[in-house]
Amino acid sequence: MTKNKRTRKQHYWIWILVAAYILFIFHNSAMIASASGALSYKVAVFITRHLERFGIGAINFPLFHHYVRKLAHFTEFAGLGILVYIACHMAPLFHNRFLTFFLFLLAVPFTDETIQRFYAGRSSQLSDMLIDGSGFLAGGIFALLLILMIYGIKNPDHWR
Repeated sequence: MTKNKRTRKQHYWIWILVAAYILFIFHNSAMIASASGALSYKVAVFITRHLERFGIGAINFPLFHHYVRKLAHFTEFAGLGILVYIACHMAPLFHNRFLTFFLFLLAVPFTDETIQRFYAGRSSQLSDMLIDGSGFLAGGIFALLLILMIYGIKNPDHWR
């Protein structure tokens, strides 16, 4: 076994982290609407209290709460995009890293929204799938840029 293959096998732990993060996302999707709404409501209240300290007040709270919920989708999937990109970089499942990343980009948001259909008060929305996918891509691009920066710092002659 070559050193490169041995190193890749040693890095498959990253896929366990990816799987755990996906289970976290699916767990959040498995909440009934009242529980999910209560959680995002607490977050929205927390944020508005801090905004008021900076003199930013008179917000349309229901609209703000809606955006907090959508931002939660984006942020959750940005984290997944970062993890999947790093996992594809460290220990790709297929020879084509882009294919692995793309499969996760399609499968996880679709599955996430499908799970929500089975819980009281929740629905599956194309707009949420698009937000999830956008967050995933943003996280992947962030991870790519981070890896390029790290690689550039370690190998400055590479960029000349």
